[in-house]
Amino acid sequence: MERVWTDTHVTDDSLVQCISEIRKALGPEAGALLRTVPKQGYRLDVSLARARRPSLLTTVRIAVLAILAVLALSALLLTPRQQTASEAQSIAVLPFENLSGIAGQAYYSNGLAEELIVNLSRIADLRVVSRAASFSVAQSASDPRQVARELGVSYLVDGSVRREGQTLRITAALIDGANGENIWADSYAGAEADVFDFQERVLSELVRVLSVRLSKQERERLGIRGTRDVDAFDNYLRGKELAGFLTASQNERAEEAFSEAIRRDPDYAAAHAQLSIVLSMRAEYGWTSDVANSLARAAQHAERAVALSPDLPFAHFALGRLLSRSFIADLAGASAEFERAIELDPNYTDAYAFYAIVQVANGRAEEGLNTIAEALARNPVPPYWYYMPLGLANFYLGDYDAAEAALTELLERNPNLQNALRILIATYGHMGRLDDAEWLVMEYEALGVPATITEIMQVINIEHPPYRKAVIDGLRLAGIPE
Repeated sequence: MERVWTDTHVTDDSLVQCISEIRKALGPEAGALLRTVPKQGYRLDVSLARARRPSLLTTVRIAVLAILAVLALSALLLTPRQQTASEAQSIAVLPFENLSGIAGQAYYSNGLAEELIVNLSRIADLRVVSRAASFSVAQSASDPRQVARELGVSYLVDGSVRREGQTLRITAALIDGANGENIWADSYAGAEADVFDFQERVLSELVRVLSVRLSKQERERLGIRGTRDVDAFDNYLRGKELAGFLTASQNERAEEAFSEAIRRDPDYAAAHAQLSIVLSMRAEYGWTSDVANSLARAAQHAERAVALSPDLPFAHFALGRLLSRSFIADLAGASAEFERAIELDPNYTDAYAFYAIVQVANGRAEEGLNTIAEALARNPVPPYWYYMPLGLANFYLGDYDAAEAALTELLERNPNLQNALRILIATYGHMGRLDDAEWLVMEYEALGVPATITEIMQVINIEHPPYRKAVIDGLRLAGIPE
């Protein structure tokens, strides 16, 4: 970008958008023809297109011309600081600084920043970086220009929160990522009960300053959703922090916080959705002896969330996530919920990633590859688990090099993820890398699980017969006993 467009204001979004459109144009062939080369870029395999059919080669040539034309036009038209309202702008919200002097209050300041991310994400003309990405980069870089470069955004929102008793002092500022200068700032000092009004004011001002175009539906949905009860809101933010620790004890405390939020406001849809995920994870991680009861309650709260707020993306995500789990496995229902979540929030990268898992499990690896590619394009600092659907999709499509790269990246971040180890063993089998497979089998068995084809296939969450056969064949080639 720096070498081609030194003096113009063009973000990586232009390239990402073109790649996304080319994938759609190529359809099912996209996974094989247009490949992501880790840490380098994209590779278009024209020779493969020629070998497959002449008409496809024509499509590829048109796609190449299209991307060159669009990128060239972007370079000519996008002069510094002269963006039109119709252009998708990119923004990241950084964690708000906790000025309360009490470390235990960080959940509240971070929670306010995350709520702003949620609301901005629902605007189609904004590309909003996920909380995980923006918070992670902010911890490692202090210069706003560096943070903006690493996140690939044009703007940053920064702020601070001082909470003392029933009073609040909140500041928020919009920063130009190119030069680090403030474009807009606002502050509030007063009663904690007025925090909702301040949130709405900040959101409206950001939309105004960025000249963001809103559809009628977005205007109707825009704003602070959920509760007006201060204590319910506080318990909701506290519960989200506790749930993120992923331990049995914190899971129980998170349930208590969300339950209290619901007791204070029974119609708090987001709290119902969060409680559903907490209960589902309790069953998934083996933190309860009564799995059936946990799942039944999770379903009850997820369905309640959707009923209370049909236009809340997170409600549909919570229900879709539950339906996608192996102990329920309603893939059609999960797909519908994830599609609705993405429709309501085009920036909901976790919904893209979960939807990709469902597509692969349902025998639609090509679609899954396109979906996870969209998630990775929208999230510059993806969590480790995004590489699971990426690895699975490439494995089932027979691209073992790409599968190995994704699964290796995943295991570098989480070495004990059993399903990734199983698929990577099968990948090495197909690649003929028996020494690597043997080493990985020892790591797998060191986790206390047997490495036999029968045992492995009992826990593989894939029912599509050709995909199951691909795993079995790879395991046999790797030398795994029956």
